[in-house]
Amino acid sequence: MTATGIYNRDYLLDSDVEPLRLERQARIYGFEDDLRFLSLGAADQVLDAGCGSGAYTRAIAGAVPNGGATGVDRSAPYIDFARRAAAGEGVANARFEVGDVTALPFADGAFDVVWSKHLLQWVKDRGRALAEFRRVCRPGGRVVACNFDHFGVVQYPEDPQFTADMERWFSAAQAEMGFDNRMGRKLPHLFAQAGLTDLRVTFIPDASFSGLGGDPEKRWNWETQFTSLLGFSARVFGSHEAAVAFRDRLVERFSRPDVYSYCALFYVEGRVP
Repeated sequence: MTATGIYNRDYLLDSDVEPLRLERQARIYGFEDDLRFLSLGAADQVLDAGCGSGAYTRAIAGAVPNGGATGVDRSAPYIDFARRAAAGEGVANARFEVGDVTALPFADGAFDVVWSKHLLQWVKDRGRALAEFRRVCRPGGRVVACNFDHFGVVQYPEDPQFTADMERWFSAAQAEMGFDNRMGRKLPHLFAQAGLTDLRVTFIPDASFSGLGGDPEKRWNWETQFTSLLGFSARVFGSHEAAVAFRDRLVERFSRPDVYSYCALFYVEGRVP
């Protein structure tokens, strides 16, 4: 999404503020679960596919002091942000490349681990992306993906009209550009189709999008996302005014201390034969 309201049809959240939002969202999550499920060795070479701001790439680099972390993203401005952030933190074993996850610019078997978080729900040709993940991961190496499931649509107390509007929004996003709000549960099947073996599946509450309202950082995250999405929301609901009203209602609902929201976060791992 740009400041003029023209959105990127492949990533609806695209905007000048998005790298900063991804940095702050990464801090809401913390890195403990991701690093725990990655089970990295000190000398591993790791690819962070769809790295965005590079927050996770830098965390991974810290966990592989004798190896390296490579972040790839199709957005050149995001890669520029990631490079500057790594340089500012003195992270010497992280590098960043512009590239498409369905046609990765790396040699076969270049990595010990290929990782992605909140990526595959945005990729139309997920089978091709996973084939690329498998290609650039060495035999015996691991592919690990993390995706949410039922983002934004499960809360209590329930509000049937709000839930219907959320489902309407997600249905439009799926029809427009293939966004899948139920990607988490589909990952094991997609991994098996990609020929990955020894599958391991874990799901936990999504730390960024679950819990009672009232956290100012979570409120900022919701509001920033759906401000970037106003152009698309206007297409869904018929006008800019309706899009603003939807955003404001969403932010207030997820900020209420008496409303509990829930979103599952799936971690799926497969080994390259």
